[in-house]
Amino acid sequence: MKKIFSFALVMGLFLAFVGCTQVTTTTTTTTTQAPVGVITWGGVADKTVVRGDVVNLLEGVTASDSIDGNITASITVSDDDGFTSSLAGGYVVTYSVTNSTGVTSTKTKNFTVTIAHNVANGDFAISGFAWNLDTPGGAATLSYVGEKAQVTITNSGNSWWGIQLNQQNMIFQEGVTYKLSLKASSTQGHSLSAGFEDVNGGYAMLNPGFQTMALDETTKTYTIYYTAAADYTNIKVVVYLGHQLPTDAIASGNHVVVIDDLKVEIVTAAQNVTFSGVEDVNAFSGDITFNPLTGVTALDSASNNVTSLITVVGVIPSEVEVPSTYYVTYMVTLTDGSFSFYNRKVNIALAKDHEYQPVNGLFTNGLTGWTQDVNQTNGTGAATFTANNDGTVSILVTNVSTAGWHIQLQQANSTFRAGETYVVTITLKASATRKVTVEIVDPSDNFKAIAPALDAVSVGTDWVTYEVEFTADKDYTNAKIGLLLGNVDGFTENNITVTVDKFTVYKYDAFNEEFDTTNDPWKYDNISGQIVDGKVVVTFVAAGSEGKVVGNDPWNNQLYQSSGSELVAGHTYKIEVYLKSSIARTIRVWIEDVNRGYAGIATGANTEFVLEADTYQLLTYTVTITAETATTNAKFVIMFGDSAAKDLAQIITVDYFRITDVTNVAE
Repeated sequence: MKKIFSFALVMGLFLAFVGCTQVTTTTTTTTTQAPVGVITWGGVADKTVVRGDVVNLLEGVTASDSIDGNITASITVSDDDGFTSSLAGGYVVTYSVTNSTGVTSTKTKNFTVTIAHNVANGDFAISGFAWNLDTPGGAATLSYVGEKAQVTITNSGNSWWGIQLNQQNMIFQEGVTYKLSLKASSTQGHSLSAGFEDVNGGYAMLNPGFQTMALDETTKTYTIYYTAAADYTNIKVVVYLGHQLPTDAIASGNHVVVIDDLKVEIVTAAQNVTFSGVEDVNAFSGDITFNPLTGVTALDSASNNVTSLITVVGVIPSEVEVPSTYYVTYMVTLTDGSFSFYNRKVNIALAKDHEYQPVNGLFTNGLTGWTQDVNQTNGTGAATFTANNDGTVSILVTNVSTAGWHIQLQQANSTFRAGETYVVTITLKASATRKVTVEIVDPSDNFKAIAPALDAVSVGTDWVTYEVEFTADKDYTNAKIGLLLGNVDGFTENNITVTVDKFTVYKYDAFNEEFDTTNDPWKYDNISGQIVDGKVVVTFVAAGSEGKVVGNDPWNNQLYQSSGSELVAGHTYKIEVYLKSSIARTIRVWIEDVNRGYAGIATGANTEFVLEADTYQLLTYTVTITAETATTNAKFVIMFGDSAAKDLAQIITVDYFRITDVTNVAE
């Protein structure tokens, strides 16, 4: 039977079921946590900085929060790991930041301080660190006051490099332009300059000289520019505080120079300006009339005249104490901001009578011309140089160091010519017996000896004169003569004073005595001469012909020179002249004193010689010099005038003219 359920029946059953069952109601509560935020860091990648550069540890570091947004301004350095840009090395810097809900996040950043072009402790904040004070030619002390370097100078010496504030171990790259700047002042008006030296190249200066700044009581900024000519791995940065301007001389008291904020930066020099009229200048001390802008012009790359934009940095003195090379810098900044500069040299020499002589060899002008050299880079030397104002100078050596050359009285400006003979003479004594060395060397060839040294000779308490005679094997244009006062023998004692009365170089024989290629410095006086195969050929014509004729008196016709040859009292010299004449005749070979109006030194009968025709003969005699005939400028002369040969055609050929010091030669 088929079962049929109606809707009503179903609903009835359902309602009946509900009515019989207990119903329970449940309520659900949801709790939401307040947001805390997520902090994200930026700019914390490893960073390398240059030693000496100013570094802001927060620069470039950022933080953002998911709630507060940018919270960079809240970042602090919680641990700088002792960071200082003055010390090369690695540092781990820790940063902290907290958002508005109190959530704190920390992050570290690795810094590497690397040695490059800048100095350490250029702000002088770390007292006594990195900087050295050397006094190779003066006396000074260094102190740090208010995070500034203070140099107190008691003796500025007579050279710009005599006092140096310096440090080494910078690196320069070829073609890069570097700017050195510092702030300085001096109530006493002292001067300074600054520059770069190549330690690996024997401390050679890289600047074209030194650019001097005259200081006053107002702190001013001093700037120099240099473009590296090569790669350098050990640069020495130097502030020179020795004698550069006449105002640097210290009559009494001290000079104080205060220095701050010294730094070396890389800059971009466009060098798009052409300077004209900036050739090197050569002048003598006391005779300097240098206006740096006279004749100087500047054009930009479009040939526009920008001369009016030139500024000049640097001071040139009217006189110096030692030969020096200064420079001034011409600078132009165009309207587009591009910058160009040019360093112009001004070479200042001290006048002297002859190229081979030292300046002021008799010390009549104190220590002018002489370098007071105490090498503290390589040793511990200490000495005081004093001009006694009586034609002598004294050197008190308080620390002889470890080598003779660590303390010197020297000059390096003598010219010696190949084949010429010179004599170096020095007169000195000491407060107690000690040893010294006298050397003649070539600074351009690693100080190679030009002549045998007087090595570790003993000096006592009485005046003694020493001489070194030598013949130059080649031309030397910057030879050095030096008195070495350090520890020349390993046993030299301290606190002995050496006094020097004379330190000179002289010649006694004729220059170019062999007539190899030129007659110079021989002069033709009323003669016709030429060099043929290393001989002087002198031609005279007969009276009435066109040309030079022989005169009646000896001095009417001369081959001579007066080039500073010195004949010393008590010395005996041998004169030798080898020549021939085309006719038999008399020839005279004289010596005269230019300083005494050409007074005769050797003009007697022994100076006259009768020649045979067409036969070479050696004309020779000796002369002993007295106090009355001693001279510093002898004239050597062949006299061709002669009454018997007057007006006759003839040819005289001179092979050589030699003079030899035979004072100590046995007969």
